[in-house]
Amino acid sequence: MKKGKMIYETKPERGFVFRAFDLPDSKGDAVIEVEREGKLIKSFNFPAYKVWNIGAHSNDIIESELDSNKDGYYIAGSDGLGGNVFA
Repeated sequence: MKKGKMIYETKPERGFVFRAFDLPDSKGDAVIEVEREGKLIKSFNFPAYKVWNIGAHSNDIIESELDSNKDGYYIAGSDGLGGNVFA
């Protein structure tokens, strides 16, 4: 899918930048890009209504990337009721 306008971009933190883009041809998804030291390391679709969770939990995600696990992504994707948008 072709990404649309940028929803937000975080300020660099420990070499990481997070961006969220609208996906105009989707049914409620956005695309998240995670960049480290100027290189794209992850790109994935994410529910548009939750894109702000990525920015809010960027520190958790950075720690996960540095520790080579996915815990920060699962924290950002939590629905608060024991479910997750990644599951």
